[in-house]
Amino acid sequence: MSLTSFLVSWLGYAAQKTLKRERPFIIGITGSVGKSSTKEAVAALLQAHDPASHVRVSAKSYNNELGIPLTVFGHPAPGRSIVGWVRLLWTAWITSCGFRSTHIRTFIFEMGADKPGDIAYATNIAKPDLAIVTGVTPGYGTLTPVHAANYPSIDAVAAEKAALVQAVDTGGTVVLNADDARVFVMRHMTHAHVLTYGEADATAIRLTQTRIVTESSTHGQVPTGMEIQYERMQMREHLMIPGVFGRSIAYAMVAALTVGEALDLSQEDVQRLQNHFRPLPGRARIIPGIKFTTLFDDTYNASPVAILSAIHDLASLSLDPHQRRIVCVGEMRELGETSYAMHRLIGAEVAKSSIDLFVPCGIFAHAMVEGACANGLSKDRIKMFDDTPEAGRFIQAWIKPGDVILAKASQGTIDAKGVRMERVIKELMAEPDRAAELLVRQEDAWKRK
Repeated sequence: MSLTSFLVSWLGYAAQKTLKRERPFIIGITGSVGKSSTKEAVAALLQAHDPASHVRVSAKSYNNELGIPLTVFGHPAPGRSIVGWVRLLWTAWITSCGFRSTHIRTFIFEMGADKPGDIAYATNIAKPDLAIVTGVTPGYGTLTPVHAANYPSIDAVAAEKAALVQAVDTGGTVVLNADDARVFVMRHMTHAHVLTYGEADATAIRLTQTRIVTESSTHGQVPTGMEIQYERMQMREHLMIPGVFGRSIAYAMVAALTVGEALDLSQEDVQRLQNHFRPLPGRARIIPGIKFTTLFDDTYNASPVAILSAIHDLASLSLDPHQRRIVCVGEMRELGETSYAMHRLIGAEVAKSSIDLFVPCGIFAHAMVEGACANGLSKDRIKMFDDTPEAGRFIQAWIKPGDVILAKASQGTIDAKGVRMERVIKELMAEPDRAAELLVRQEDAWKRK
C-alpha cells in the first residue's frame, strides 16, 4: 500500500468515526448520469427550506474515496501540496477525536463508482438515511454507461449502484428514477420507504413536460432557461430555472422535489427552489457566445446517454428559420469494447436531428462521421477535427448571429485528443474573462494535467 493510499484509508476511518459520533442526517446520491446536478438541486431545496440550515454538500465532484472525508472535514483537495495534506490530516484528527465539531446537521454526498466495491466502501464510511439513484441508462436501456470498461456488463454497473439502496435501513428512504428499468427494480432490494420520480405513472413526482424557454431578439430566439411542469398529488405545478437547458436538469429537479416529499417540505419551500438552484460549471449551462450566438455548455463529462439527451434538447429548440444548430462532440471515454459502436450511434442520432453543422473530434471522430453519413447527413454539414482547439477556431469563423452551439466530451488529460470541450466554449464565449467563474476545469492544477 502506497503512502497516499494509506492516508486516504485513514481519512475514511476518521470521517466514519466523526459521522458516527455526530449522527447527522446523510443523503447519498449515485448514478451514471445526473449525480452532480441532483446533488445541487437537493442542496438548493434544503437551503430554500431553511437558509440558516447547517447543510454541507460534496464540493465540485468530490465523489471518489477521498471525496467523503473532504466533505466531512470541509477541506479542499490537497493535491500535491504537503502543507495541504498536513492541514487536512490535522483537521481530520482533531474532528474525529471530538476536539472540534463539524456543526453540520445534513450531509449530501455524491457517491461515484469507478470500479466494483466503490459504493460499498463509501456507504461503510457514510451510511445513508436517504439514498437517490439517478439512473444507469435512463431511456436507453442498451446504451453503455460511463465507467462500463471497469465492469463485466451493464447489469454489473447497476448492481454497483444498487449497493447504495441496500445500505439504507428500514427507517430510511430510497428515491428512484422510475423511468430507468434497472433503477426502478431496485425498489425490491430494500425494506426502506421507496419514492419514485419520472415520467411514469404513479410516481410521487411525475414529470409531465419540459421546455427550453426562449426570448425574441433582433438575431432570433435566445434560450434563457428551462421550464419544468410536474404533478404532485394530482396537482399540476411548474418551475422556471434560469440559465440552464435540458432534460438532465429537469430530472435533477424532480429528484429534489421527491426528496422534499420524503422530508415533508411545504409547497412554498419547493417553489423557492428555483431561486436557490445554481448550476455547476460544465453542466447544461446556457452561456452567451460571440457574434450574438448562444452556447450550450455541457462539457464536464460525456456518456452516450448524456450526449443523446443533449442532442435531443438542441433539436427541440424553437428557433427562427435563419438560426442554425451546431453540435461539437468529442470522445466518450471508458466505454470499453463498445466505444466504436457508441460513437457511431452518436453520429447516427445527429443525422436524424435538426442539426445544421456536426463537428466531431478525437480518435473516434471517424466513427461518428460514419454513423452520420450512413443515416443521411450530407458531408458538407460535417467538419471533422483531430483535437478540440482546432474545432473551436473553425466554429468561431463559421458561426453567425442567432446560432446555438452545443459542446460535449469526456474530461481526459490535456494531451488527449478530442476531450476537454470547455476549450471550445472558452473560444466562443462572449466574455472569456469570466471563464474562471463559468467554465469547468479552469484551475491551474487542471491546466497541468
